[in-house]
Amino acid sequence: MLRLAGIVALVVLAACGQTSVNAGPSPSPVIATGNWNENLTLSGDLAGQITSVVPDQGSQQTYCSGAKVRNGEIWSDSFYAVIDTSGNEWQLNILVENFRGPGTYGSRDVKISLQSPDNSRAWLNQGADKVTFTIDRSFQSGTIDAFLTNAFSGKNGAEHVTGSWNCRG
Repeated sequence: MLRLAGIVALVVLAACGQTSVNAGPSPSPVIATGNWNENLTLSGDLAGQITSVVPDQGSQQTYCSGAKVRNGEIWSDSFYAVIDTSGNEWQLNILVENFRGPGTYGSRDVKISLQSPDNSRAWLNQGADKVTFTIDRSFQSGTIDAFLTNAFSGKNGAEHVTGSWNCRG
């Protein structure tokens, strides 16, 4: 039975003009397709720079709703990046509730969280934290200027994320 399936597959490949079999994917980590170059500066409790995302691995997956989202839905971007000299991969999540297309969104519409791999350190924006988040016409790039509250101490504005972001969805 398997031999017959192999013969059928060869016939189909020959009919399609393909004369060689493609090799399977390599076991190396995969980065989500598209431009994921970042230019984000972090200051406050955690100082550092985000310039790119780390490759997807296991349950650690990069995601951006990008151009797939429609008005009234939730636009989202979630990725992992190395921020400081520890080499740890931190997760940054951005949600825009009640998406209304390209433009500027404030703290009322945007939810941002930044957390360590073991969740021992985390920041998120609260009502008192100022957030300015822009999305361009592609829905896949823009700028961010956000103050985040330390999730454990409750200190408002303990972390500041600013710069430009890119994603592909």
